[in-house]
Amino acid sequence: MKRFIFRVFLALLVVTNASALVAQDAGSERNSVEIGERLSIHSEILDEERAYWVHLPASYDQAPYSPARYPVLYLLDGNAHFHSVTGALNFMSAGINGNMQVPEMIVVAIPNTDRTRDLTPTATSLAFDGSEIPDGPMGGGGAEFLRFIRDELMPRIEADYRTRPYTVFVGHSLGGLIALHALVNAPGMFDAHIAIDPSLWWDDRKLEKQARTHFSGTDDREGAVFISLANNKPPPGVDNIMKIAGEAFAASMAGANTEHFRTDHKFYEREDHGSVPLISLYDGLLHIFDGYKPSLAALFEDPSGLQPHFRAVSERLGQTFLPPEPTVNQLGYALLAQEPDKAVQFFEANVENYPDSFNAWDSLGDGLAAQGETDRAIESYQRSLELNPENENARTRIEELKAGGTE
Repeated sequence: MKRFIFRVFLALLVVTNASALVAQDAGSERNSVEIGERLSIHSEILDEERAYWVHLPASYDQAPYSPARYPVLYLLDGNAHFHSVTGALNFMSAGINGNMQVPEMIVVAIPNTDRTRDLTPTATSLAFDGSEIPDGPMGGGGAEFLRFIRDELMPRIEADYRTRPYTVFVGHSLGGLIALHALVNAPGMFDAHIAIDPSLWWDDRKLEKQARTHFSGTDDREGAVFISLANNKPPPGVDNIMKIAGEAFAASMAGANTEHFRTDHKFYEREDHGSVPLISLYDGLLHIFDGYKPSLAALFEDPSGLQPHFRAVSERLGQTFLPPEPTVNQLGYALLAQEPDKAVQFFEANVENYPDSFNAWDSLGDGLAAQGETDRAIESYQRSLELNPENENARTRIEELKAGGTE
């Protein structure tokens, strides 16, 4: 038991220190703390300039590791939720306190121009309570807005950043409505959807009614969907139409669940429409990436479980997800002094996953040298030098090993 507790403590210590180093490096050149960049793109589809905000993961520019590729989370009402979403995602993914519940992701937040126009799939003259709107129909630009994201914004993001072809679409209220509209009417545009207390009352619950037919058809869907519902506490005698319509939509999806299409919904008794977004995001990401988090203590006992774990994750998500190179490297060095054979298993995994990383080959050289496998260690260092001729550590280690040194 003491050995197990020590393993857990060591695992937490390693990844916490690793994430702390990333944070220190990121802030070493300036006194300010930056969480993203404000950019814009002219949309021919919408005929307007559209702002978008980008947050990059902590490890995006981390040396000396291979440049990694990241999934992308597209966030509606971006100006309202950018800070909370990026903070929560960093906590869940960057190894803080040994926490790796989900992969690190690029966040692309889309602020509003005409919110009602963009986040509603149909025009309607009906208000929330079913009464007629005096000024006539409103909304209905959702299809064009999705086309802007798909045909203009996504290509820009993919061209400018190192993305992985896995996308998550997050929306709250009317944003949740358009997220579910994309699920039903633009299948395959996103890999996963989080609809936070969606306004499914819109246009006499038209989308919810569409879903009943849509999900009774084919069973070849892929991805993950999470719907949250808040306790909005309407006046006595008035139905909580958000909850009723949301539960009906969720029920229509339930029969379509398969190994590769996973749906869930949750009612938050203690949250209302305004307070529910953050906890919904957390639970939604846990649903989408269910099973992503490895047991670091178990990996310390048996490093051979690393690759099968992430192969299973990749199979479940339909996209390749590799164990993060920096984390695996840190795990290897944590074991190098006392159990070099296990350290080498971690270093070999990094070489397999990141064959063009000079650092992975350099670390493998350290592990093999510690095991006394001089010839293989020299080969690893030589491969590291081929990838990075400026790697003086590899050059020095080759000279030492050829001269008979063991350090």
